[in-house]
Formats: sequence, C-alpha cells, structure tokens
Amino acid sequence: MKCKLNSTLLVLLLTLSISAFASPLATFNYKVFYVPEKGRVVETYFDISGKSVVLTENPEGKLTAEVELTLIFKKGEEIVTYDKKSISSPAMDSENIVDFLDIQRFAIPAGMYDLEIHIKDLNDPVDEGKTTILELDVPTVPEGVFVSDIELVSAFKKTSEPGTFSKSGYDILPMVNDDHLHSSMKEIIFYAEIYKANEALGDGEMFLAKTYFEDESGKEIASTVQYMRKNTSPVVPIISRFNLDDVPSGNYNLVLEARDRENNLLSKNGLEVYRTHPGKELNIEEMSEDIVAGTWVEVYDKKIELWEHVKSLRPIAQNTEKYYIDEVFEEEEKSELDYLQIFFYNFWDSRNPQDSKGEWVKYLEQVKIAEEKFGTPNKKGYETDRGRVYLQYGPPDEVADRANEPSSYPYQIWHYYKASNFNNVRFVFYDPMLMAIDYELLHCEYIPGERMQRNWRLLLEQRNTPMNNVDRNSGTNHYGGRVDDFYRLPSGAPR
Repeated sequence: MKCKLNSTLLVLLLTLSISAFASPLATFNYKVFYVPEKGRVVETYFDISGKSVVLTENPEGKLTAEVELTLIFKKGEEIVTYDKKSISSPAMDSENIVDFLDIQRFAIPAGMYDLEIHIKDLNDPVDEGKTTILELDVPTVPEGVFVSDIELVSAFKKTSEPGTFSKSGYDILPMVNDDHLHSSMKEIIFYAEIYKANEALGDGEMFLAKTYFEDESGKEIASTVQYMRKNTSPVVPIISRFNLDDVPSGNYNLVLEARDRENNLLSKNGLEVYRTHPGKELNIEEMSEDIVAGTWVEVYDKKIELWEHVKSLRPIAQNTEKYYIDEVFEEEEKSELDYLQIFFYNFWDSRNPQDSKGEWVKYLEQVKIAEEKFGTPNKKGYETDRGRVYLQYGPPDEVADRANEPSSYPYQIWHYYKASNFNNVRFVFYDPMLMAIDYELLHCEYIPGERMQRNWRLLLEQRNTPMNNVDRNSGTNHYGGRVDDFYRLPSGAPR
C-alpha cells in the first residue's frame, strides 16, 4: 500500500485523489485476566498499520499519524463502560513506516457483551470512520485455582517505570495477531497468570506450572514440554519461551497447566494456533492406510469423485495442504486412491476430530452454492476468484453489483465486516473480458497474500480510457461513475 503523505500541496492532491475510502487498518485482539477483590479485567489490543493512515509532517520533518478510537461495551442497549481517545503514532521517516499499538484495560463483570469499535483517521479529510460490533465473552470467576487467557508476546523487559504496557513487574508488548506461527518464527514467548493457588495449597507453597504444545489428537509435543516451580500467591505471573524448531506444520493448542506437588492437575487453559514450518510438513506417504479403515471416508472409493472433492478443498487449505492438492494430486490419472483417501481423512480430522464427516458435509454445501453462483463452462465454482473468496471467508455482508457503469468494466465490491482477523475488508472483482460469466479479483487492500493494486481504480476504468500514464493511481471522474461511493459505502448498493 502506498504511504499517504500530505506534507506538500502536490502530495496532498495525490493523497486526496487516491486516499483509501476506508478507515485505518487495525488488527484487534483481547485477553481476559483477573484482579483479586475487583474481578475480571479485559485487555484490548489494537495494532494499527502505519501504511493505512494519512501521515502528516511535524515541525521536525518527521511523519506522524493520529487515530481516534472509541470502544463501547454494551449489554443490549445499556452502555456498561466506554472509552474514547486519540492515538498518536511515533515519529517516522518515509522510508520506515511502522505500525503502532494501543492497549486498554476495562474492569467489567462476567457476561456476554457487544463491543462497539469505532475507528477514524483524524488526518484523513474523507474518512468518516467505520464501526464494527463484535460479541465478547467475559467468563465468570471459577471456584479454586484457574488460569488466565494466554497472551503471545512480541517483546518484554522488567519494568523500570510503570506505564500502559506494564503488568506484574514487566513491560509486555503483545503479539496482537496470535493465531498463526509463521515459518520465520524460531521461538515464541507467552504471558499468563495463575490465580488462587494460595487458597487451594496455602500461602508460599510450591507448585508446578507445566507448559507444552498438544496436537489435535491431544498428544503432547515432547520437545515443547516445560516445568517451572512456583510459589503460591493470589496472582502468579508466568512468562515462558518455546523453541519452535521441532514443531511441524499443523494446528496446535498451547497449554498452561497448574499442578500440585503430587502432579495432580489443578487447572489449565490453552490458546489455539496454527504453525507453518517448511520441512516439517504433513507426509501422507508415511501414514498408514489403516487410519482410513472403518471410517466414513471409505465410501469414497471412486477415484475421480474423490479427486474432485480434494481439489475443492484448496480455498480453505493451508500451504502444506495446497502443495499436495496442486502438485501431488495435480492430475487425476496419476493420483492414487489410497493417498487421496488418507489426505482427505487427515484434512477433515485435523479440523474437527469429533465430527470430521459433519465438517465436510457443511463445507460441501458451500461448495455446491459456490458452483451454482460462480461456476462457468470452463471453471468449477471453487476455481473462480469469487468462489474461492466465498469459500475462504464466507458470504459477504454487503455487495455492490455494477454491471453497466459508464467507462468502467462490470464490477462487484464485496464488503466483509470481518474476514479472517481483519475488519472492514473489501474485495473488488471485475469482468475485463465483458463476458458476464467470470469476474476476476482486482484488488483487496487489507489481507496479506490477497491481490492488492494501488491503481485498481485506473484499471477498472480502462474500458474506454487508455492507460497511457503508468504513474497514475486513480481513474477519471466519469459521468455516472460511482466506484468510490460504492467502495466507501457498499450498503447503498443493490445486491
């Protein structure tokens, strides 16, 4: 994404012409902790992308951003608590635009809440702000020993002067996007708290904190198991590191247990994560055919049918699984039925060991919908861009469908209130072939890995306007053209 500066008139004019008609890109997360005598405390985390906001030049020649953030906790129409604040970025150079964090803490009773989040770029004159509402669960305080949520940590140090990031004697920088452990990560650090151990075991008594990764079958990854001796108190902070070298690609639960001297389990909590680790991937050649015997997958004994089902999994597959789908099972004639069955069973069992068949049946229904809505004479529905996005992120919350706009190719703008871990996501599809059959993905601004083109408006309006200036980012204001309106407010569009 191009950095939007407004330190000079020239750049200001460019900014206003290409300014994204969306509020700042912010990744949101929250964790629930406990304070004795006070109750539950919700910590909210926002990681705001420095490349998604308008930057202004300060008197020292540095670039800064300012974002307004409003959080409202509601039960029905009742406002339980709220906060409104302006968040200033650190001073930056144009060659080094960084993200900036916000942390807030709210003491609220246990229960279900609607959290209303409103975020606005105060330096962007066209940003009216965007509001997202999320459901948030604050659990009751249990009897006996219990464990807080697990917070992944980007960095920490002992506190020298208490501040916003301080907790239990440490300054802790949270890892806001904490569900994917990327291949570049060699280790992770996590923070959690164990409560009421003194009430159960006595003041100052020794107990064990055990941490480990477990796979989807509940099996501990031996190389990750750690024990720490701790002394009881009302709140026992835990900071631990995991080496990820021996953790293969897959879905895991990061677990913290509290155990007494006799190794009896007192309490536990976990955090679900996905690990990507090239070289430690799934290897179906090493799996026994016995894992399929007697399962629901045995009924898929026709190779061409099962091969087609395996191919339909690609929109929701992880990178390792995509390798098998694209390479190992590239051609139906060269694919072996046994391997297809093993892969198919493992795919769904890894996602829902309790009801892998039910998980597949639900997905198959969505595949059929994608085929009906987006399939073409040459492509299955799941192979099209719209079908893939539909299966990967679900149906959009709003759709702007513009088939006959002057000077623009037919296009659709899909708006998701939440897609993956990102809020207010828009996908722009268009039909440059004018066949009214298949729409290609032109632009998605927010999600890493999706196609992003800063000159997407220009490409969309190329139908009657030659692209004779490769440096232009925005299209021309044509009569009847409303792409900016619909990008900003898809809800005003007919479905």
